[in-house]
Amino acid sequence: MRRIFVVMGALLLLVALAGAQATVIKYAVKLSSTNTPAIGDVVKLNSSDELEKCDDADDAIGFVAMIEDDGTDKWGVVVNAGVIKAHITEAVNAGDSLTVDGTSPGDLKKASAGDKVVAIALCDLSAAGDTNVLITGMGAITSGVSGAKIWQAATASYPNMVDISGTSTSRQNLVSISITDCGVEYMSINFTGTADDRTGSGGAVINIAINDGSDLATGVVYLVDLVFYQSQSIALSATDDVSPTDDPTYTVQVWESNGLTNGRINGILTVIGTPRGE
Repeated sequence: MRRIFVVMGALLLLVALAGAQATVIKYAVKLSSTNTPAIGDVVKLNSSDELEKCDDADDAIGFVAMIEDDGTDKWGVVVNAGVIKAHITEAVNAGDSLTVDGTSPGDLKKASAGDKVVAIALCDLSAAGDTNVLITGMGAITSGVSGAKIWQAATASYPNMVDISGTSTSRQNLVSISITDCGVEYMSINFTGTADDRTGSGGAVINIAINDGSDLATGVVYLVDLVFYQSQSIALSATDDVSPTDDPTYTVQVWESNGLTNGRINGILTVIGTPRGE
């Protein structure tokens, strides 16, 4: 019983930590006694429905965010979206798509064309080695969706904040994804991140748009306390009908208004494309 309460507490903590990210799914699974994963490892289920290190992107169900011990067995709290750490086997840059390494169980590498994308790097790693890098786990897109594709990009120097200088007459391009021959017919475009007002001096009114030449979605964040520091999570979503030969570009644009111009922002732009009818 004690383990149940501890795990539930861990889940609540993880929800708070990952509040600025995409939907987070977490669950506790018993660890395998062989090929046992550690915190941050990419994992799969074995034939006994236990967690073990994963070396096949098609089988990845997420990452181990926490390990609990009930005195008899060890249990891993699995996260398939959120911000955690994992071992990367080569140099990466913030915004790089990542896949399971395939030769080193539990490790990740940069994804190539056709690889299953299971995470995106949130910071730079200048050289290969035994180094952890922050990632956000998106989970492999399976679920019977044939031909689904994913594209991702992070704001400059993520997770550092970007100062907002844009105005309503001159919007600031924050992060953009350009796709050639997209090969799908339906796009889901999602931006998740955090906005704040620097040190809290003066506040900020931050306008956000997902734009492909015209606005697909807009939102406003109000940080209007002129004395105290303020921070707010952001989630903005849009959809777009396309043709397989289209070359869409999706850009997150930001600008400030109402005379409150101390805003900063960071985040991740994720585009998921599927064929019509999926």
